[in-house]
Amino acid sequence: MSTPTGPTNPYRELTKEQALTSMRQLLADEQRNPFLMGQLLNYVADSRLLEGSKYEAPVDFFCDNIRGISRAALLRDAAVAREFGSELIARFGVTRLEQLLAYKKAAGICLNPEDPGSTYIVVPQDNGDLKPKRFAGCTLKELRKALEHLRSPGSYLPLSSSAREAYERYREAILRRWPKGVRVLMRNDEGATLMSFEGIPVSEVEEFLMMLRELSRGVKERSKDEEPPRSH
Repeated sequence: MSTPTGPTNPYRELTKEQALTSMRQLLADEQRNPFLMGQLLNYVADSRLLEGSKYEAPVDFFCDNIRGISRAALLRDAAVAREFGSELIARFGVTRLEQLLAYKKAAGICLNPEDPGSTYIVVPQDNGDLKPKRFAGCTLKELRKALEHLRSPGSYLPLSSSAREAYERYREAILRRWPKGVRVLMRNDEGATLMSFEGIPVSEVEEFLMMLRELSRGVKERSKDEEPPRSH
């Protein structure tokens, strides 16, 4: 495994100006260079290059001197480059490996940095079941679901049939009115069914609220009609 402070690091012994020049060159093709950008930040962090300067963190040094560089992406690249080599980053992608490191921390598991693909991830299914799956076969969406489940175990409890039916009624009506840019989401939080809405234009919020009231009234009336008769 390549390490950011080992002999394979190409950025050892750089001056501050050389470090900035190197980062600017890497930034020109950011998508291909996350490993090298991470190595460069780690080199500056592990060296004494910024001693006596105004910068308390190496990421501040780069962000203050290079316009348009992303602090979050740089910190992500550095964290992943400390754990994995360039071939693994090219194979799995820096974002998926970042999610793996977050999962490792949240689950308290060990992983082989030379073979992260063999790590088992517990992925929640839509019906509430938990399915172990190797990292190599996990999509980014599945990794995020697995991490969310660890942090909030009740998030993927199965939804009741009545809740799903109500959700479909809301979703169909709202997306018919706003077919683009609006999302209607539903999830279970420790047994409580929650619904959220995204992308409603501010100018149309009043119309949206009126629609919700009408939909809610219809759902309630439908539920009453379907109630079984009470025994006397």
